[in-house]
Amino acid sequence: MSDATDPAPPRRAVARPCHSRRLPLISAFFGCSGRSDATHAALILADAHAALSEAVSLVRITLPGEARLPELRIRAEEVTVTEHITAAVDGVDDLVAGAIAAAAAAGSHVILDVPGRCLADAALRSRVEAPVLVVGATPFDEHMATHALTPADAPADAGAGAPGPDGAASVGPAPAWLLGCGRGGGASAAAAFAAAMTRCAAATSAGRPRVLPAVLPSLSRTEATRVIEGDRTARTLASGLPLLAALRIVAGDPYAEEVDPQAYAAALGAEFASARQPDQREAGDRLHDLADELQGIRDGAKPDPEDLADAPRLEEWRTATREVRILAGRVYGHPSIPDGRRITTSDLYAIDRTRTWARTMSRYYRLGSPAPGHAGPA
Repeated sequence: MSDATDPAPPRRAVARPCHSRRLPLISAFFGCSGRSDATHAALILADAHAALSEAVSLVRITLPGEARLPELRIRAEEVTVTEHITAAVDGVDDLVAGAIAAAAAAGSHVILDVPGRCLADAALRSRVEAPVLVVGATPFDEHMATHALTPADAPADAGAGAPGPDGAASVGPAPAWLLGCGRGGGASAAAAFAAAMTRCAAATSAGRPRVLPAVLPSLSRTEATRVIEGDRTARTLASGLPLLAALRIVAGDPYAEEVDPQAYAAALGAEFASARQPDQREAGDRLHDLADELQGIRDGAKPDPEDLADAPRLEEWRTATREVRILAGRVYGHPSIPDGRRITTSDLYAIDRTRTWARTMSRYYRLGSPAPGHAGPA
């Protein structure tokens, strides 16, 4: 990546020329619980553009007292990074307008990383095709995101799009889309995030929020360091490309209520035809989640209906052993395995007495019929 004021550090070698394959995309990231998640998301998206040899300008605007990016050690040829500081929020729009004009002249995509308070700036929002409100991993992050949404982000009502005085459709800025961060698990985590945000919005009468079908995982310290240095890991690229695919669809239909699943699957390519991504959590994340769930099972509070609603189902299941017990069977509804495929699970930690659910290291499973002649563990 490049910065107009810093000495040029090493650049990643690229085999293809830098160019923009598609109409320039103008996206913006707003953080409602600080700047860190939004900045990581902007850098991951910029790297996804770079991986496709698409020129992109990442513009980060800070207010007094906010930290600038550390010096980038690795820079992709396709990515230009500039940072501006402004004395107040009302000065951000002028900087954004200039940055977009410069990028348009160069035929480059634009990624804006701006203060969360700018979400309420209608003039700035009108310049952005894909505004993204970044939401952290805790319930309070979800609560804050619901309250940060503006009237422009509410679902369209019967009067939306009515002709104005000049006969043109009366529409406001493109509505904001919610991006879950710190949420390993691919499509299943995205679905759980969407359900959580819908519940939060219902509690505040905010209407059904628009939620992206992609999420960003919780970054390890090493991964976060590489991202902030301008580098990538296989996992950050694997999460950045689906995010880019979703935002292209959003830009093409900015007032849609949701990202069209078929269009999203097509954008991801044949290998992601089901629009499902593998569980990308680190082992530590899985163990932490498992410990919470096992404590809940011991207390009789887990699993609750929400845990099992999206859990994959095993048919013809039986317990088996490696060094520890596992499950084997045909799986249905798994986030990354085709329906009907025979699998063996990760380590089995809990199974209920009525044999309707089980908890492995990775996830819950709903249990269908057991394998013939197998009654389950004693």
